[in-house]
Amino acid sequence: MNTIQSNVSSFIAACKANGFTFDASRDSVIRIERRIAIGDKAAFCDCDMSASDILSLVPMKGGSVWGTDGGSIGGHAALMSGRFVMNKSGESAKRFMTALRKAN
Repeated sequence: MNTIQSNVSSFIAACKANGFTFDASRDSVIRIERRIAIGDKAAFCDCDMSASDILSLVPMKGGSVWGTDGGSIGGHAALMSGRFVMNKSGESAKRFMTALRKAN
């Protein structure tokens, strides 16, 4: 197994272990999502703590990470909607994203 395949396997395993789904339909943005009960602060905290670790497994350079985390008003939106979403954008991940789409 090469490095990219190993990274993809680690990412998929981390998503499954933490209850996240992912969308890798674009080469420059990865999205992870998890449904939680509306108003469930414990589930929100669990998502908030694990999302950055999961996204750190995606080898992108530059770009940014954004979504419904606890660092902004997005956290309130996640609690009210029951939908925790985080995105990561960047460059140099085309081979990873292609392998991720094939593995899924």
